[in-house]
Amino acid sequence: MTTLDTAPKPEDFAHWRGMVGQPLTAENPLEKDTLRRFVQAIMDSNKRYVDETLASHTRYKGLVAPPLYPVHAFRPTTTAPDPLNLVQDDRDADGAGQNDSVFFGLPPMVSPFKRLLNGGNEIEFFRCLAVGERCVAHATYKDVILKEGKSGFLLFVVIETTFSTEAGEQLLINRQTLIWR
Repeated sequence: MTTLDTAPKPEDFAHWRGMVGQPLTAENPLEKDTLRRFVQAIMDSNKRYVDETLASHTRYKGLVAPPLYPVHAFRPTTTAPDPLNLVQDDRDADGAGQNDSVFFGLPPMVSPFKRLLNGGNEIEFFRCLAVGERCVAHATYKDVILKEGKSGFLLFVVIETTFSTEAGEQLLINRQTLIWR
């Protein structure tokens, strides 16, 4: 059974609940080549993402990204630390616990926990991001709950991120549950 030297208390994390982050804007608008590489990476062979003639006859009237692309539109900067280096420095780290890409402009949560698990996503979809549009993310810590499990304490964090275009048109809402232990 894993326990912390000083057992955390729910009030240690309550101040994070409802905290709203700074809006984060994707560095570049969606480009055709970025879209092509993305659909190749996810192995989606649907021609509507790469064939301009076919895409011009859809309701979007042009090339669009797959529905979940906004969640992946934000990349670490070239000066950001490599998360795999964390594993070299700390053998208990999992390479994901300090991953800023899950926070989308929120201040990273400070906690004594090192292991991060994805507890799932609930996604509400509105429309696809079109080529030439830039994605904007607005994130909030919706819920922060400390529980004691069989192997020690678990910290459940729900981050709600609303993705929209720069013009303010809603693309999707992602409610992601993260579990630290």
